[in-house]
Amino acid sequence: MKNAVVIGGTSGIGFELAKILCKNECSVCVTGRHDPKAKDLEFIPTDFISGSSPLDLNEFPLLRERLCKADILCVSYGPFVQKPLHLTTAQDWQTLALYDYALAGIAVSSVLPGMMERKFGRIVLFGGTRTESVRSYKTNAAYAGAKTAISVLVKSVSAEYRKYGVTCNAVLPGFVNGAKDKGDAVSALSVAQSAFFLIQNEDLNGVLLNVDRGWQP
Repeated sequence: MKNAVVIGGTSGIGFELAKILCKNECSVCVTGRHDPKAKDLEFIPTDFISGSSPLDLNEFPLLRERLCKADILCVSYGPFVQKPLHLTTAQDWQTLALYDYALAGIAVSSVLPGMMERKFGRIVLFGGTRTESVRSYKTNAAYAGAKTAISVLVKSVSAEYRKYGVTCNAVLPGFVNGAKDKGDAVSALSVAQSAFFLIQNEDLNGVLLNVDRGWQP
């Protein structure tokens, strides 16, 4: 049985992915602020933003322990801010940089030593809509910039750690909720299934998978 950690796994895409992992005989630990009340999931309450020290895993010893033993890591957490740049505050910049990019990086750095030792690891991160390349965004450039950096992290891990049996990929979801055109909306379950597809296939490494029905910014 593989050990999986889903950061942000108590709702939405992360919760759907956690349930899929459970059905496929994984021991799954999820983090979030609210208990999903799912009997097959181990719940670790975490409120990263309200912590006394930003992203200090020492404040979450049980999560730190689970990350050390994780065979599968999924990071489906991060705030979204939609503002033009002239209205984006210093706090917005700090929050997005920390929780949309640095958190994923810290989690990845935490799981890699154990994965290297066991010669097995599956990492799936979540970027933003069409953040597989550098492009312009009119109303959410700060968020998209942090999510574009996820692509650099994915490519770096996949290149350096494949020799240890570790794969690292990212799903770049389209509009899951609140799409202006409902025809563009994708379900949380569909995105989660796509993430699990990346986990299953050891030949997929360094993939930035758009799940957005072909939407273009």
